[in-house]
Amino acid sequence: MLFRGEQQTEGILMAIVDLITSGLGLLASEKDITPTWVEGVMRGSGNLEDGVTVTAVSTERIGEGVGILSILQRVTPTYSGATKAPKSIVVKYPTDDPVQRGTADALVFYIRELTFYRDCAPSAPFKTAKCYGQAIESDNTNFTIAMEDISHYRPLNQLDGVSLSDAKIMLEKLADFHAMWWNSPKLPAMQDIFPPMLNPIYETVIPMLWAQGWPNVEKYAGHLLPDSVRHIGGIWAEKVSWMLTNLMAPMTLCHGDYRADNMMFDGNEPVVIDYQICGTGSGIFDVGYFISQSIATKERRGHDRELVDLYLDRLETHGITIDRDEMWRQYLVAIVFCVTYGVTSFANYAEQNDRGQQLISDMLLRSLDCVADNDALKVIS
Repeated sequence: MLFRGEQQTEGILMAIVDLITSGLGLLASEKDITPTWVEGVMRGSGNLEDGVTVTAVSTERIGEGVGILSILQRVTPTYSGATKAPKSIVVKYPTDDPVQRGTADALVFYIRELTFYRDCAPSAPFKTAKCYGQAIESDNTNFTIAMEDISHYRPLNQLDGVSLSDAKIMLEKLADFHAMWWNSPKLPAMQDIFPPMLNPIYETVIPMLWAQGWPNVEKYAGHLLPDSVRHIGGIWAEKVSWMLTNLMAPMTLCHGDYRADNMMFDGNEPVVIDYQICGTGSGIFDVGYFISQSIATKERRGHDRELVDLYLDRLETHGITIDRDEMWRQYLVAIVFCVTYGVTSFANYAEQNDRGQQLISDMLLRSLDCVADNDALKVIS
């Protein structure tokens, strides 16, 4: 096997120590993706027959302006003979952007995805990419995941926005996922890896990240902000602990980054990727994040209640009892909280490529439009 591991528990910084055999190291850059390394992945995962080797590889960086916290490379191996091994794979390793890497390290993101693929993905109600191998160092957050290339599926697109019909399918699948973990007695033991929404790291770090991003919001997008929510910059950070407290129950496992660029369809079947921000808390967080940022404002406007009710209806089919007034109140809290994604990403706005800048701007402006349309600031005032 290429990767082998044992688990060590150290509070919220719990790590999976996955050692790489045969002298192979974690990927730090594209130059580390060698034929020997790829052959180890394929053979270690049982996808390469005896007697077949990898003689060459070509790489293509993908997801720029899509994957903010990691680097993604599509790797196409050349094999020495006929094989049933994958024609291409995708590898993922930490971003080289110091701001985003700092965010990922401070909020302990990377270990979550590795754990999800190992422990949770096999039973998830939606498809995801197969994991061929993974590793993370025990003393820091350097990591590598090698996974199935699913680029042939129909992707959803964050910039274009999700249609209402696709959004309804994704919200119903999200409800199925949340229902699996709804108030589960397993969740407390999982919180070393998948931390609760309310935790000391978030309470400390998120307001700092907001403070770093907001000046650039005013500099680059201030003229675009809806007037009714323009004052959010001065009041949001002090409400972080309150908002997180109000997104703690009913508790389930949340995806954390449930947005269009992490979704696709295999025929009619939803496919979901990217589990770096998984955590525990109210499932309405995922709902608010998805609706407020992945659906274009003109498509979403006037449909918030309908979409939230669709999600709640689906939960009830699993025998879950819902307080709908409370869930709507939490939805308003969630869409206000989720403005942070756009704001904190603005800290390095000038360094992004065109798509990255457009993605960050859309995340911010859609979320603020959603807050304005629903008069959601009233819940934190």
